[in-house]
Amino acid sequence: MLAGLPVRTAQLRDLRCSTVVAVTTSRRTLRVVAVLWISAAVIFVAFEAIAAAAVPSYSYVAKYISVLGVPEWSPRASLMNWGFFLQGALFLAGAVVAVRAIRGLWAGLVFLLLVAINAVGNLLVGIVHGFSPLWNDGYDWLHGMGAFLAIGGGNAAIVAGSVVIGRAVSVRWYAPIGVLIGVAGLVLAVMLQTYSTWAIDFSHIGLVERACVYTIMIWQVFTGVVLLALVARPRLDIAAPRAEGAD
Repeated sequence: MLAGLPVRTAQLRDLRCSTVVAVTTSRRTLRVVAVLWISAAVIFVAFEAIAAAAVPSYSYVAKYISVLGVPEWSPRASLMNWGFFLQGALFLAGAVVAVRAIRGLWAGLVFLLLVAINAVGNLLVGIVHGFSPLWNDGYDWLHGMGAFLAIGGGNAAIVAGSVVIGRAVSVRWYAPIGVLIGVAGLVLAVMLQTYSTWAIDFSHIGLVERACVYTIMIWQVFTGVVLLALVARPRLDIAAPRAEGAD
């Protein structure tokens, strides 16, 4: 009986060491995801504000966001377009890191696909702006499609992302709030797409568009803050990854 004690002690030591490494890796991974997503939101809103400040007549309530990316009208158009590019790229980068860390979930693959759709949409919005070569050659419809992909894909992504992150962290209230933000964004996106049918005398198109765009940034900051708060705890509240199909 005693002869087996050194072996068991060594096994326990190895298990303890591997657990410490896993927790350390989880902390670093969550911190990276949080920083990427918070940066995506802050950079977009900051670049938008700086671009808007250069156009005295610009109205957040009455004008589309992408108008700030038209060089012929906006002196800081390139900054706004980089805001679109970086929002899509950083959101996607964070999703890749998160999905790689949380394995065995089909929801993770769905989340990654939807974020990729959002990134493509942001890319199209930034490239096919007003009076751009593609716009002038009759491909202006790519801009509208890009906006649809960025807004629709982004809000659908945060619904899936809330499920993914919610199963990875032991915070019960996180997933419901995250899903609610995404659903609200999707409802507002439908309102934007049907704007001409219900907003006959309502001229605040910029307000409607921002409502369904900012839900994505709100979720990014919300999720980032939750993850950073968990990382800061002495005891990391991370649930063990579940195998696909497990209850």
